[in-house]
Amino acid sequence: MNAPPAVVELTAPSSQARATIVVGRGAACGPAWLDGGAGARQVVWVPDGYLEAGARPTSGGIPILCPYPGRLATTTMEFEGKSFALEGKDKLGRPIHGLVHERPWRVIERGESTVTAEYRLSHDAPDLLPRWPADFVLRVVWSLAPDALECRLELTALGRMPAALGLHPYFPLPLVPSGDPAACRLDVPARTWQPQKDWLPDGGLLPAERRVAFPGAVAIGALEFDDVFTDLAVADGVVTSRYEDPAGPTALRVEQDLGCGTIVLFTPPHRRSVCIEPYTCLPGGAAFDRGRGWRILAAGESLAARMTLVLEERGR
Repeated sequence: MNAPPAVVELTAPSSQARATIVVGRGAACGPAWLDGGAGARQVVWVPDGYLEAGARPTSGGIPILCPYPGRLATTTMEFEGKSFALEGKDKLGRPIHGLVHERPWRVIERGESTVTAEYRLSHDAPDLLPRWPADFVLRVVWSLAPDALECRLELTALGRMPAALGLHPYFPLPLVPSGDPAACRLDVPARTWQPQKDWLPDGGLLPAERRVAFPGAVAIGALEFDDVFTDLAVADGVVTSRYEDPAGPTALRVEQDLGCGTIVLFTPPHRRSVCIEPYTCLPGGAAFDRGRGWRILAAGESLAARMTLVLEERGR
């Protein structure tokens, strides 16, 4: 019988904030609570059994997606004249969510409220090395404060390769247990939307309002999302989305840096969570198009990204 994946428990001094980091499976964040001063509120949702052996890594928590977030259009990709094969894992047999979220990572440094973990493709998943043009190292630093959880990623290429990063955070729906899921609101500062067919790009970008009235707060209601948004508004170098539940005094602020120029919104069919996912590229491509956010890294070059969740008083 397989053992549950190894975890590291983070706590923030003088608060009830806590977070579980599943270093034994993708270094994802598992369940997490932040403390805005009125007691802890769960801000990262996981399904029952998420910390058990055999659980699907991308079913909850905050999985890390690398070296490609979301889907690719085909299992056979080409890079600079050479082909390589990827596993088809979505419902229609396409590659999805990268090569790092299912395997154990190594803890490099650990403290009460922070942990650093590392994954090297050739070391931690050597069987997957033929599935990408080059070896790479990915490092994550998870840091917990009473009212904030930060994730910092740095991907370093060990040979010339295409590169992208993403995170797949699941937030409880509703945010307040007594709240109405339909009344919860999302505010995503997106000006354009990527139409899709079978979860792949279908035509060019359109105004976001053709899909939903972004930018601005929108009640979730009966809306179902698995949508890609981009052309994000920036303030003080940060892209900020908000998730609010009118039943409570606090809201969740999702900050991402400029490297993450795309947001994927997803409402799982069970309607117990909602996802605001920062990506560094537009997903679903059949090629590594720089115009859609892909970076081409030389050996030794890096791609970094950051996301911070902040529990704040509504109206601030």
